[in-house]
Amino acid sequence: MRSPVDLPVASSLVRRIALLACGLGLAVSAAAVQPIPAFSEVRAGAVPSVGVLLARDGTPLAERRLNPHVRRLEWVGLHSLSPSLKEALLAAEDKRFFEHSGVDWKAFAGSLWHNLWYDRKRGASTLSMQVAGLLDPELALGRDGMPRRSLGQKWDQALAAQALEARWTKEQILEAYLNLAPFRGDLQGVHAAARALFGKSPSELGRPEALILSVLLRGPNAKPDVVAHRACVLAERLNAPSACTAAQRLAANNLDRQHTGPRWELASQAGRLLLQHPGERLTTTLDADTQRGVTSVLHRLGTLEAAAVVLDNPTGEVLAYVGAPDYAAPDHALTPRNPGSLLSPFAYGLALERRLITAASLMEESLANHAPTLPDERMWVSVRRALVEGMSDPAQAVGRLVADGLPDRLRQADVDVRGGGAELALLPLAALYRSLAVGGQWQAPRFLAASERPSRRVLRPEASFIVADMLAVPDADGNPQPFAFRQYVADSRETLTVGFSERFTIVLWVAGLRNAPQIGSQAWHDILRGLLRGQTPSRPLPPPGVVSSLVVFEPPVESPRREWFIRGTEVERVAVPRLLPRIAQPLNGVLVDAMALLRDEGFKVYFEATHMPAGARWRLNGEDLGSGERIAWRPVAGRHVLELMSADGQVLDSVIFAVRAPLEPLQRPDQQPDSQ
Repeated sequence: MRSPVDLPVASSLVRRIALLACGLGLAVSAAAVQPIPAFSEVRAGAVPSVGVLLARDGTPLAERRLNPHVRRLEWVGLHSLSPSLKEALLAAEDKRFFEHSGVDWKAFAGSLWHNLWYDRKRGASTLSMQVAGLLDPELALGRDGMPRRSLGQKWDQALAAQALEARWTKEQILEAYLNLAPFRGDLQGVHAAARALFGKSPSELGRPEALILSVLLRGPNAKPDVVAHRACVLAERLNAPSACTAAQRLAANNLDRQHTGPRWELASQAGRLLLQHPGERLTTTLDADTQRGVTSVLHRLGTLEAAAVVLDNPTGEVLAYVGAPDYAAPDHALTPRNPGSLLSPFAYGLALERRLITAASLMEESLANHAPTLPDERMWVSVRRALVEGMSDPAQAVGRLVADGLPDRLRQADVDVRGGGAELALLPLAALYRSLAVGGQWQAPRFLAASERPSRRVLRPEASFIVADMLAVPDADGNPQPFAFRQYVADSRETLTVGFSERFTIVLWVAGLRNAPQIGSQAWHDILRGLLRGQTPSRPLPPPGVVSSLVVFEPPVESPRREWFIRGTEVERVAVPRLLPRIAQPLNGVLVDAMALLRDEGFKVYFEATHMPAGARWRLNGEDLGSGERIAWRPVAGRHVLELMSADGQVLDSVIFAVRAPLEPLQRPDQQPDSQ
């Protein structure tokens, strides 16, 4: 350290020279000072580093950080700041702030004198000078690699401070300083600092927090013990020594354990999906109460593998979007999944619309799914029962009836099922089922109220009404339900559930639980009850062109009932269709892989027929093979023509198939019906 000049005269002379130099320097630097922006421009330019997702009523639902370089929250007005913070700040940084005009000349000259003679430098920047440095990078600390501002920078900064005071009020300068100043790490502004360090808003800060924030301004990244010591010194200066202990505790526990997670996480997955720009405040169609209720239901499931969406049927708006019960979990609602049997109602609807079937039509179903009581009853079910119970054989038969018509219709809902590989995320599936609730008209779901979407027709109103009515399965007491419900169970640990009431469409996915189908069904109903809030929804009215008629089945495979029909298709009695004999196995055009013959001498394939009349026989490549609804044959490589012949020699059905097998002589089939 240098020794100061001992002569008082010399000391006074140097002080005067320094002051004169400052004055001359300010005059010379006038041309170098940048124009002072308006306070409103600075405030508007301080864009938060986060985006905020808002519910339809303005309630914050989610926050997403979109600027990785700085952590900055919304600008805070001076009236919203804690009085303790303003008191501590002025005591620590600029106690004569409301007295000077931008430069505290007494402190400035003292700092200059001190820095001329001592190695340990001391600053004298007022709050106005610091704001000038925050606004103009050329006045910032450490320009051109220097650890401190040069004398020229000091002069420029002082002049800029005076210009700032001429354009801004003292209150605006103080407000801007607290919103622009760096506090610790990447925290900028008192709002971000208060949230990250103490979990409080700037208006909630007490004296201990105010002490910590005020001393951080001079050393943002100082060690916690250094910050604690400085806070206690400032507490003594404010005549508040009792705040020292609490400030020490905060410095030790909070400075290096920042809480920078989102302030709101009720719709985090929706926030990640929708928020794109720093400072964005996006008002959505999401309803805060609905979002909260659906999230609560998913939390109670006890698994992170769950997701749900809720649509408003009249508008197509998304009321709830919960991609997972936990805000940090992946968005399961975005994952495309196999809809399985959930698309079959639309095949039934198209067949109804084309008048190929009615809800009372009888369809053939496999014996394996029934406990028959009468020989003629056991293979027949109505279309209504087949759809409700998800029977595979009728569904395949309906699929063959509508052929390529179903993919064409589903493409109207942006669903591509070409090749049978359709996979749907939850929102597209919800939009598809919503169309059943609104007369067959499809619209893309929307998160923004102002975004209009064109509508397309998936089904005619008459067909969509009848399908929805079939899915509205009566409860245990036989009472008709005011909602439609459908579930696809991929396995016992994963289920996809979808349904709708007059007002809402709900899709729920649950996995990772035993008895997932039962749990998923219960959760879906819990969500619906929460949406209805004790109200009983009304059943939809039939559209024009739909009529009701009493139906009797002959024979009585099902009990008589009133059924809905598209006008012109209604019937009073439904009889079992007359069935033609046909070859069930092998299918026409199939390739039979019989290479196992090399290792298994007992390998055989089976010819099977349905509705085979008495006296009918099999013929293969023109050679008689015998009779029986099921016979075994040891395959031979090559192309074969199999025919089912009547007793009088007429061809009842025929198929062509091929066999890939080791070459060996043609074998006659076993003459006894196979017992397997």
